[in-house]
Amino acid sequence: LADDMGLGKTVQVLALLVARKAERLVTEPSLLVAPASLLANWKAEIERVAPSLQCRFVHPSLMKDADLKAAAENPKAFIDGLDAVFTTYSMLSRLEWLAPIQWSLAIVDEAQAIKNPAARQTRAVKQLKAGARIALTGTPVENRLSDLWSVFDFICPGLLGGVKQFGTFVKGLENR
Repeated sequence: LADDMGLGKTVQVLALLVARKAERLVTEPSLLVAPASLLANWKAEIERVAPSLQCRFVHPSLMKDADLKAAAENPKAFIDGLDAVFTTYSMLSRLEWLAPIQWSLAIVDEAQAIKNPAARQTRAVKQLKAGARIALTGTPVENRLSDLWSVFDFICPGLLGGVKQFGTFVKGLENR
């Protein structure tokens, strides 16, 4: 969980993906989920600092409709040989074929997007299967400590207990 702005989280994640590829540590690609407004930034950074990565962007703004349909029909062929797949929170919620894939890493950028545990996109993110999970955010707590609970429930499920248990804990802190 990166919890400050300006620390170079994007470059650090790309360096991690390049290192894992170089050391041949993984056979499955990683999945990175970000707001749609940041996909172009990720694409530019990959081209600038990690051009060796084999990546695909799953979003209508960066791929043809026919390619989206082909991916849905044969996800295994679509991800074969890739190091990473990049998509958005809304696409993850809509494209059911992304959920059952075993990802090497599941990475969420602007992780405050999953602060509401009842939201559809939060539920979709938490269903991902991955060897490890990474949350990137410059604002881990926007309004309430429960925002942080939801992010931690993604990266390390159960660490802070259930949402109700954590809420009771927070109320106890507030009362002291």
